[in-house]
Amino acid sequence: MKKRSHLFITIIVCCGSVFSLNAQQRYGQGKVKITHDSVRSTVLGEVRKISIYKPEVFPEYAEAISPVIYVLDGEYYTDYIATMINLMCERFVTMPPIMVVGIENFGRSMGRNRDMTPLIAKDSSIFKTSGGAENFIKFIREELFPFVEKDHKKTPYRVIIGHSLAGLLVMHSFLKHPGMFNGYLASDPSMWMDQNAYMHITIEAINKMQAYDGSLFMSTVNNPSLLTNARKVDSLLKSRSPKGLSYKFMEYPREDHLTVCFKSYYEGFRFFFQMDPPEYDKQPGELTYKLFEKHYQSLSRIFGYSMKPPENVINNFGYLLLMGNDIDKALEFFKKNVENYPQSANVYDSVGEAFLKKGDKKNAMINYEKAFQMDPTNTAARDIVNKLKSEK
Repeated sequence: MKKRSHLFITIIVCCGSVFSLNAQQRYGQGKVKITHDSVRSTVLGEVRKISIYKPEVFPEYAEAISPVIYVLDGEYYTDYIATMINLMCERFVTMPPIMVVGIENFGRSMGRNRDMTPLIAKDSSIFKTSGGAENFIKFIREELFPFVEKDHKKTPYRVIIGHSLAGLLVMHSFLKHPGMFNGYLASDPSMWMDQNAYMHITIEAINKMQAYDGSLFMSTVNNPSLLTNARKVDSLLKSRSPKGLSYKFMEYPREDHLTVCFKSYYEGFRFFFQMDPPEYDKQPGELTYKLFEKHYQSLSRIFGYSMKPPENVINNFGYLLLMGNDIDKALEFFKKNVENYPQSANVYDSVGEAFLKKGDKKNAMINYEKAFQMDPTNTAARDIVNKLKSEK
């Protein structure tokens, strides 16, 4: 409808940019509710504490298969991660629900050093226990996944996140266990461990990598022992460019090793869950419906159900194109809305306006008439139909 275009142009003028939400924003009252549980592990021979956050599932997302974020060092970071997800999925609802599972360490540093390290360290003065990564990964795959995901209708989109030594475990999972997770987030990974011994394994694995079905987000800070290795991994992955791998590397020179995780986790989530709208960094002339279609196809794979470009988003961009006199492209947007939302009166009103501006009075009248039949309060559409009939 025309009033929508006026509103949209006003927004552009006021904000100086074009933006849209991935879904119709709504507001909820859900606060962060984290439950605590434990898993008796036969693999590890111990009881492991876990923390779980499950957002409320709103009606519009009833079909979604909630992705699961597995948080290493869960006793430190679960609250932070769950709060971020709560704001996006329960408080200011702009995306389907995402589950957070924090895996707490056993025995603090001793257990952490054991579980996060792929190699038995030669330097036992720092790492008195080490080399238990494969056992820990087996625990996650064979015992934790079934426990956490027992209510899922199918295998969810999984993300594993870790910082520092836990970032090393994430890198090991990425290199040696492809397919176990969909997304791997390594914040400032401690690839320096044991005089960079794991870097030899990393280089060999990447050089053999031809294809990879998954995503990696890696970050680092301006610290020589961390930056050099991270840049080397980045260079290798970019030169190798494995088919299918979605990859992003970020340097945060103004952060240190203790603070970089906060930016890394947020930016990593934006990357994995494709929170940047498809029109990001695009000029109006570069907009195509295919951009939106591809974006929501990707989101459908992440959230496990078919997601169409929202009616209001496509309608707004259709009007942006119409106001720029790109009528044929505007018609493409409006016609796709008719295909996707045939029960909406507004989509017929919009396509009718585009046809009228194109000079196609016949199709304009057909669509305005349909809009009025579906919404008798739309007297503007009725008046246009009457005027067009009188001009015959």
